[in-house]
Amino acid sequence: MSWEIEESEVRQILALPAGDRVITFFQLAADWEEVWGLKDEQGWVVAKETDALPLWPHDAFAEACARGAWDGAVPEPLPVDDLLDELLPLLEEDGLQVAVFPTPEDPGTLMPPGEVGEWLERELEIGGE
Repeated sequence: MSWEIEESEVRQILALPAGDRVITFFQLAADWEEVWGLKDEQGWVVAKETDALPLWPHDAFAEACARGAWDGAVPEPLPVDDLLDELLPLLEEDGLQVAVFPTPEDPGTLMPPGEVGEWLERELEIGGE
């Protein structure tokens, strides 16, 4: 379960430049120890044009992107431990990337799964100090 977030805060964060959203993503993912993706009847939604799994730090951001090609997909939480131990290695194996914090107007920042893991582990270490 995500933390409570106001609609105005969702709009403000979605309006941030991509680089700022990346930093926000890793900070919030480490703080709450979960990320959010979108799932449909086939499983996790992957952006076909970039071969990337989109991830967000809160279900409200994922929900905002569940339109167009992703219409009908629903936000699904993923514990950070499962992301690090299971999903990122699978993405790496399959040659897929991660689209960090896309918005309805921006495809997000594309990052290799290994780099996502490194950033996230670094942020978890900072939070644990």
